Amino acid sequence: MRFLSPLSFRLLFVFPVLLFAGSFSPQLALAQSSPPSHKTPPPPPPPPAAADQQQFLPYWTTETGWRTELQLRNNQVGQTLTVTPVLRTTDGTETPLPSVVVQPQEVKAIDVATAIGSSAPQLVGTYGSLSLRYHTPGQSTLYAVSMVMSAGHSIAFHIDATGEDQTQDVGSREGIWWLPNGTANDYLVLTNHGQSSLQLALSLFDASGKASIQNLTLPPRGMNRLSVRQLVAAAGLAGSYGGIKVSATTHAGSLNTLHVLFDQTAGFSAVMKMFYYDPRTQMKERDYAKTGQWTLRAPMLALSSPDPALVFPVGTILQPQLFIRNTTPKPINASLTFHWRSDNTTGKSPGPALRLNSYETRRIDVAALQDGKTLPQNAQWTSVILVTGGLPDEVMAVAASYDQTLKYGAQTPFSDQLSHHWAGGQWQYDPYHSSIITAGNGGAKPTQAAFTIFYNQGEPEISVGADPPARRTDVDGHRQANSRKHAR
Repeated sequence: MRFLSPLSFRLLFVFPVLLFAGSFSPQLALAQSSPPSHKTPPPPPPPPAAADQQQFLPYWTTETGWRTELQLRNNQVGQTLTVTPVLRTTDGTETPLPSVVVQPQEVKAIDVATAIGSSAPQLVGTYGSLSLRYHTPGQSTLYAVSMVMSAGHSIAFHIDATGEDQTQDVGSREGIWWLPNGTANDYLVLTNHGQSSLQLALSLFDASGKASIQNLTLPPRGMNRLSVRQLVAAAGLAGSYGGIKVSATTHAGSLNTLHVLFDQTAGFSAVMKMFYYDPRTQMKERDYAKTGQWTLRAPMLALSSPDPALVFPVGTILQPQLFIRNTTPKPINASLTFHWRSDNTTGKSPGPALRLNSYETRRIDVAALQDGKTLPQNAQWTSVILVTGGLPDEVMAVAASYDQTLKYGAQTPFSDQLSHHWAGGQWQYDPYHSSIITAGNGGAKPTQAAFTIFYNQGEPEISVGADPPARRTDVDGHRQANSRKHAR
């Protein structure tokens, strides 16, 4: 699950820290000096003016057996934030909900069905997308999530809000489909956030890159919910995994997608993260760590022997795996590196080198690599670094780690993003929930990171730790919450 979003420009690792020191020029020593100058420094520039802002969530539902909760975080310090959620149905019809006031640094949760109440009965038992409207100096003042949950099951989807890039005309959304057993269901959600119709080409690939293509139209503000299982069967594609490409020839910045898996019998759920691919993007535009190589990082893959912090039953054995996909028609080379940890040891291990053929999806059995040669058998976690010689998003990846029954497991998202400041959404600690947060250093030098927990409408508690290069620090929400409780 993803809990964090970058603020301002990106310069750090996904849940990581990359700090840069500024250079200073020494003053020249002169034989004869002038009287010291006492010039008044120029006033700071005025803050940007507030403007109408909008973010979008691709999916909500109030269908029987499902509930949706909005989680809105105000990233501002000292200023309240007023947000108006606007529900959209599949045909693009909009229904505003009551506005919500969020205190500085607060996370406020809104149950969608309760917010609908009796004012919009036509929305009960339906689904669609959602717009969030507010008036602030910048879009990043709000971090928003929709949590879609299955009542009575341990099934939940964490869905991040995004903006709309109205200047982006060309591009595609790239993903990986996975059918882990014969009964798992899935939703592939295609959403149009814009005011113009979208003409789409939906391509499904098997693991080797064989494709099936169909054309779709999304109305303004509209969406479509599909089943990849049904589409794969209709196309005659073989295997249990492969690729997804959703292309738009115009208004590509208005397209959003979501792909989720669930099995209510097993209590299994997974989010198959999708990536935006623009073939015109150059490496220098996305090379946040200045390595000259396209790099994806997954900060926290659970290995075969689970960490006790996950509170899985004794004897649970996970099956960690990676799905790595070439999104282009040309072969691409890629390499993997693992930064692992056990109870009392950490280490770094090179993984297999890959050559991915045109549109190929490759499955990497990480459990098989825990042979004592690549990864130790007793290692519990690893971060995964994927490096390619191609351009941004020409290779994408998804990580998953579940047991054979799919009842127990965890995911970690791949991302290229780095930032010096990350802000997260709601954390939980109660008899049924806990939170584990990972911070990693994506830089080449050790750095020190401050970790802040907000509670009671924004009251902070801070703990500080240092991270060496390419390493990760895990924070167990259970221990943090208990230490705060005992300190009071």
